[in-house]
Amino acid sequence: MTETSSPALVVEDLYKRFGNLEVLKGISLTAFEGDVISIIGSSGSGKTTLLRCINLLDIPDSGRVYVGDELIRMKTIAKGKIIPESPRQVDRIRTRLGMVFQHFNLWSHMTILENIIEAPVHVLKQPKKEAIARAMEILDKVGIVDKVKYYPANLSGGQQQRAAIARVLAMDPEVILFDEPTSALDPELVGEVLQVIEKLVSEGRTMLIATHEMGFARDVSSTVMFLHQGCVEEQGPPEKIFSNPSSARCRQFLARFF
Repeated sequence: MTETSSPALVVEDLYKRFGNLEVLKGISLTAFEGDVISIIGSSGSGKTTLLRCINLLDIPDSGRVYVGDELIRMKTIAKGKIIPESPRQVDRIRTRLGMVFQHFNLWSHMTILENIIEAPVHVLKQPKKEAIARAMEILDKVGIVDKVKYYPANLSGGQQQRAAIARVLAMDPEVILFDEPTSALDPELVGEVLQVIEKLVSEGRTMLIATHEMGFARDVSSTVMFLHQGCVEEQGPPEKIFSNPSSARCRQFLARFF
């Protein structure tokens, strides 16, 4: 983040419940251009739901999300249900917000190359030749350019996750959301995915990363946010959070790792 940077993503007072369970209880955050915000906390603290609400995979019950200076408009319909006001706006916003999931979510019937060019060709209307050239550049960057003709089932978990990251990069999003991108991987494959994310950090990408990789979060983050039971219990620069957290719950959580 620089003094001249502007907010890439603003979340204000986000609430979300599933039935009687209130999962998010007024979460707010601001990510400036180039910020890397790591979201940490125990399973069930709300990390995944927060990312899914930002991307409208889950619809928040209240609160506001701005991508750049554009507010995602919501409206109330029958019985107080909240829905997006404009499906067209949601589609456009999703081209600006990339999301990398825990379980890769690649299309199994498509080759890796086909997975990566699908959205640029059909959503961004890129010429196929241009999309393929760009896909090859990105696959080289993530280290699997030799796997273009493979299907996801023929790749290791780490290679599949790198392909999923490549698919997001092909859309050139303004913000990338990572939902615990290494949690489904065997331990020996975690490093290869983290190396790719570190490369994106060095490029100045704006990212929100829900993660259990504490050493990684400490090394790459501009801000660390610790969630507890749907609330922001503590947030700040990594040197403060990891060396001298104010919250007893945060200290207790981090003691499992260090």
